[in-house]
Amino acid sequence: MSSQSPVAFGNFTPDFLDRLALDLAGKRVLEIYGGNGYFSSELAKRGVNIRSTSLFSGHDGHTEKMWGPVEEMDAVKAVMTYGDDYDILLVSWPTTTEEMFRAALVWGNDKDIFFIGERRRNNTWGAYPGCASDNFFDIITVKRSLDYYTPRNMLDDACVMRVK
Repeated sequence: MSSQSPVAFGNFTPDFLDRLALDLAGKRVLEIYGGNGYFSSELAKRGVNIRSTSLFSGHDGHTEKMWGPVEEMDAVKAVMTYGDDYDILLVSWPTTTEEMFRAALVWGNDKDIFFIGERRRNNTWGAYPGCASDNFFDIITVKRSLDYYTPRNMLDDACVMRVK
């Protein structure tokens, strides 16, 4: 893996980043699962007010190169610590654990979650793909798709959601 290439699971094309930055304009954004800071650094370059946090797990690319400032903190602690000061929760490719479920419960149902990653498309138990858990997908509702995102595979998606 080249240290010149960012490690990112999402398809963060310049067009997607430009359009997402417009969607987030004027909002305070808290990112969890920020990994090596590539996504947040690209949004910050486009004027987004963003704080990035991550647990720094082995798959997130932080050992290759850090692309921007990321505070080492798990998702639940980040939402508990900073959630009241932010308008949007940005989540990109969370891990398949209950951590995202717990973070969403703390985030609450009155503010949006911008989610990028594999998401469940039906309510069948055990049908979740590689991001988050069934419990997480059971408590959210998708408000709208980010139709300017080009998925890398049939499960990949970008959408705005809220806790029910």
